[in-house]
Amino acid sequence: MSARKPAVHPVVDPAQQGSIRVDCYVRSNVPPSVSEQIRALVDRVRSLREHGFVDEVRVTRWPPQQSMTEETGSTCNDLVAEFEQWAERNGYSLEPGFRRREIPPSPLGLASDSRERVRVPIVALALYEDDAETEVLRGVVPCTDRSVSDDDRTYTVDGWLTTVETRVLDDSASASQIDQLPLVDRQ
Repeated sequence: MSARKPAVHPVVDPAQQGSIRVDCYVRSNVPPSVSEQIRALVDRVRSLREHGFVDEVRVTRWPPQQSMTEETGSTCNDLVAEFEQWAERNGYSLEPGFRRREIPPSPLGLASDSRERVRVPIVALALYEDDAETEVLRGVVPCTDRSVSDDDRTYTVDGWLTTVETRVLDDSASASQIDQLPLVDRQ
């Protein structure tokens, strides 16, 4: 990971206009101590909505790995495949946060074929923008920017939130200072 100063994930910048929705995916099978950290991250995401940076926040548990029936909607595999397509089109990788691995066939003969399994992060953000009639996936965090030749930059959820919060709060503070008259001018 780079030692450079953190930057706002280029996918969503506070200066950009548009209707942004953040889908926050969380694991459900975590210890209580991790649940507290997840709640704190979710609160931070929601505070971005309160500051007007995003228009909507949805918090959902990761869907199951595989669908039991066709009516259940998207699965975790479908969702990760959508994220991987975004990453490939935009010069990013979802590793190390997301990983695919082969599960070998059962030595007891219960499963004859090897299967692929997706490991998802404890918390991930999917950033969508409303583009007239359609919804466009603008970014996924965590991800790794591989566009710079020898200097990959990994964006974590916590790091991304910290950087965006700093920019959003700094912009809000600057705007409120501009709107206020200096103390000398008020008299």
